[in-house]
Amino acid sequence: MPEYILPPKSNTVFQLLFGDPRNIELLADFLKSVLDIPEDEYREIVIVNPNLPREYPDRKLGIVDLRVTTRSGQIIHVEIQREPVSAMRNRLVFYDAGLITGQIGESEKYSALKRVISIIIADYPLIPESPLYHHRFTLYDPQANIEFSDLIEIHTLELSKIPETPDVYLCNWLRFFRAETRKELDMVANASPAIQKATARVLMLSEDERARLIHEYEVRAKRDELARLDYAMEKGIEKGRQEGREEGMERGKLETARAMFAEGDSIEKIARVTGISQETLKAGLS
Repeated sequence: MPEYILPPKSNTVFQLLFGDPRNIELLADFLKSVLDIPEDEYREIVIVNPNLPREYPDRKLGIVDLRVTTRSGQIIHVEIQREPVSAMRNRLVFYDAGLITGQIGESEKYSALKRVISIIIADYPLIPESPLYHHRFTLYDPQANIEFSDLIEIHTLELSKIPETPDVYLCNWLRFFRAETRKELDMVANASPAIQKATARVLMLSEDERARLIHEYEVRAKRDELARLDYAMEKGIEKGRQEGREEGMERGKLETARAMFAEGDSIEKIARVTGISQETLKAGLS
């Protein structure tokens, strides 16, 4: 079998693997490794958006999400984030707030609200001020050691911080997501039957022509987007340089005009030498 694999953290593989209702037990196993919620909640988890990636996806680059509901109606939002996003923490809170407010209408009670849990798998340091690879954020008062509410819960998982030797079962799943070669997949495959099945599924997808084409489009789209950003940055820098040169030239002309005026030269002569209009000179030098 070839060494090449489609990376599990790619949009393509994540959706084909965890967005497929036929693999619901794999999704449940991963969620259990992250969350501390009753086992009974996983008995009836439903994928809200079970859609496969399209050949020409228009979703934002580097971000793919999956939403499921549990037996009691809790909402779990799982997201893979491969590229840094501006104001990511604010975006997460805003997104979760929308999932909460969207649950009830004007005549319904607040008691009907169900918990919203977000799990963010980041392929870069999302919480740079901490060495931990797993964080759980809630509405919490650290001074009184009291949790105000568990209505919103955000878990951050950072692939760049996981230890080489797994310390908990979750670490095995994160090593699975981080794998980029067949060897790295093989090293984690035997951690559990679920990860072994997920590994087999990734190897099958890696040989599937359609899956590889979609992944290649994803990579190409990312490369094109980066090229567009580089081009825009270069144009911005060049424009800034040009504006700087022009501003410098204008400042030089004004300094020359002031020096000539101080020597007693006429406005007409100064205008002829500097190229500044007589009206502008009269307003600025008089």
